This record gives sequence, structure tokens and C-alpha cells, in this order.
Amino acid sequence: MLTVGSQGDVLPFVALAERLRREGHQPLLAAPRLFHRTAEAHHIPFAPLELDMLRVADGLEGAFGVRQFLRFARELGAVAPEALESVVRAAEGDFDVVVHHPMFPLGHHLADWAGVPSVLAAPLPAYQPTRAFSSPAWGVRLPFPRASYAAAQRVFLRSWSRELDHWRHHTLGLRRRSGWRDPLVRPDGEPATVLHAISPQVLPRPSDWPGTAHLTGYWRLPEAPFTPGRRLREFLEAGEPPVYVGFGSMPLHEPQRLARLIAEAAAEAGARVLLAGGYRGLRGVVNSDRVHLVRHVPHEWLFPRCAAVAHHGGAGTTGAAAAAGVPQVICPAGLDQPFWARRMRSLGVAPAAPKLGELSVRGLVPAFDAVLNDLQLTYRAEELGRRVRAEDGTGAALRLIGASTGPVRDVLPGMSAGSADLPEFPESPETMVKL
Repeated sequence: MLTVGSQGDVLPFVALAERLRREGHQPLLAAPRLFHRTAEAHHIPFAPLELDMLRVADGLEGAFGVRQFLRFARELGAVAPEALESVVRAAEGDFDVVVHHPMFPLGHHLADWAGVPSVLAAPLPAYQPTRAFSSPAWGVRLPFPRASYAAAQRVFLRSWSRELDHWRHHTLGLRRRSGWRDPLVRPDGEPATVLHAISPQVLPRPSDWPGTAHLTGYWRLPEAPFTPGRRLREFLEAGEPPVYVGFGSMPLHEPQRLARLIAEAAAEAGARVLLAGGYRGLRGVVNSDRVHLVRHVPHEWLFPRCAAVAHHGGAGTTGAAAAAGVPQVICPAGLDQPFWARRMRSLGVAPAAPKLGELSVRGLVPAFDAVLNDLQLTYRAEELGRRVRAEDGTGAALRLIGASTGPVRDVLPGMSAGSADLPEFPESPETMVKL
């Protein structure tokens, strides 16, 4: 299992590896070294990749929309060659299948080298072409949706294609073949299995996807026991459920000013707020009965105890908030974040909110007011959460991986290629979650 990226990219792979291990299989997770403790906590065998994702994140500061995608591709291309040898070390020994993230398109080469099938696994629908929507990687809606996927792939590989080609030919000893650069094509020319770790309640399956592309439901870890610190426990018990505010690994310009802005908006809206601290977190405000700084608390434990979740719109945080059944305030910066912001608004579980680079008290107050006082929005979020939690995403993925060398039939009704009971791409909340 090969993945890179932020926590939202790696945790689904940890969840799937944990399920595989629990079912008697032997997963090996290869991911950036900074996630080794996460893997250890869930007893997942781990192979570190020498890939500095923090450096990639640093390079995104001040970039939004399409500029952020272009800069992300450039920054990843700058550090990716360093990881090529560690990928080979991670793949030493025998294995039966390679499950890999499309952001780091090496897994299909390893599978070609070992003579085993590869399965593309993604927390966002950015690689499998469709006419239903543009590739979310761009951060904007483009007038040529289907072609936007190939364009994104070319941009993504442009900065390090020479090193990748050399690695394939000279390190792995593989010749060129038809579609050899495309992870959607198997060595035999047939389409590869593509798993999207996304709930079909959140994203309806596009009707023009091939039968090899699937929505499995979110890959979620079983909730582990967690004991909050005294101050956090006292804050949660002292009043109404707070609004969680955190922007993941996004580079924040003037985080102290941004934290004060959020605290001011919360006070004006009458909200209590949990501000996420830690790396790239918000800081610079003093704990009070209305604002509390919080560090690394599991989302699956914290989010159900909140009135709403305000965040940047990363796939992982969006899915965690959807599963928790709480309204969302999404302030996107770029990449797939505007896509998820539109999805949550169309499902009626998120109000309109300013972009991350345009945050203001005036823009945030109406959004906070909506998630605290709009009962229909709250009801729709709760209903969505019930439906998402009823899914078995890792179980569906496990069965599809097991069937990846042959045709897949009746894997999980309503989630595989035969599903026809989901709307195409709803524009109104009532289309997806009915009151």
C-alpha cells in the first residue's frame, strides 16, 4: 500500500490496512516517514518513504485556485525523485497486489515489475475522467470536464517525468508499453480497478464511469478509546457544543491575526469555538469561556461533540464531518477543496462561506449563525451522518481488491458499477437527503 500527502490522504490507507490485518491479510503501508507513529498505533507494518511533504506544504503559501495546483505539482515534483529508491526498498519481498494513491503514481510500475495487479485508491475523484464534473485537482470548474483529467495528469508529471522514466527503465528494468505512464491502464492493456474512498451519499456515481471505477464509502478507522485532557473536558461541559475551527496542513498567512478574526466572528455570532493548534494551526488567542485552543484530538471523537465543523475542505476533514453528522463551514483554498465545498452546499449541510484567502468577520458571522440556528441544515447533516456511518467502506474495498484480477459482480449493491438508484449530480439539498 503506497500513499503520500497529508493526513487526509494517509489515514484512509491506515484504515484499510487495519481492516486487512484484522481480516487475516498482511498489509505493508509505505508512506512519508512522519506517519510512522500513526501506523504503529494501529499495529500496521510500515515502510518509510523519504518524501518531505512538509516542504511541499510550505511551498503552497500564498497560492490559491489553479495557482495552488500548479505550485503543488511543482513542489511535489521537486521532492519526489528523492523517494524513488525508498519506494524500491519498501517493495522488497513478495506481494500479491499494489494499492496506491494517484498523487504518487508509482504503484502501477511496481505492480508491473512484480507481475501483480495494481489498484488505484483515492480519497477524491481526481483521476477517473467523467463529464459530470472537472477534475477537482484544478480547484475550479473548467468548461471541458472530461479533458481536464488528462490535462491534470500531464501537469502533475511534467516536473519529474524524466526521473520517473529513468527509475522505471534503469532501476526496475521495465520496457515501455502501451499506456505505461497511465495508472488507469494495467500491463495487459485492460483498465485498472479504481477505488474511491468516498461515500455515494456524498458523491453520486457518475453514469459515464467504467465498470472498474467504484465508490466504496469512506475508509474509517474503528473509534479508539480517547481520554480528553482536563481543560478540554471542562470546556466541552461548560456550555453549548462549540464550533470546531481548523485548516489542516494549509499554510496560513498571519495565523495569529486569523485566529483573532475567528474569535471575533464567533463572539458576534454567539458561538463557542475550538481552535485547532499544532503544526500550521491557529494561535495567538487566550483560552476563555468562549474560545479554547486544542491540539491533536481524533476527529472521530471530537466532531460528534461539536455543533459544527469549520475547515478548509480537505477530503479527509469533509468526510469526517459528514460521518459525524454535523453542519460544515468550508473555506477552501485550492486543489479539491472548492469541489467539496460545492458538494456540501448542494447537499444542504453547509452554508455559503468565504474562501480561506478572503476570510473576514463579516463573511464568517452569517455562516456561523446558519450552522448554529438553521434547524433544517442541522437535520440534513444528521441524516447524512446516519447514512454515511451505515456504510462499510473498508469492507467493500477489501472485496474489490480481492476481485481485482477478474470481473467484479455484486460486490456491494448500490456502490459498484451496477448502481442506478443514485442521482447524477444533485444541485439541491432535497435531491440527495430528503427531509
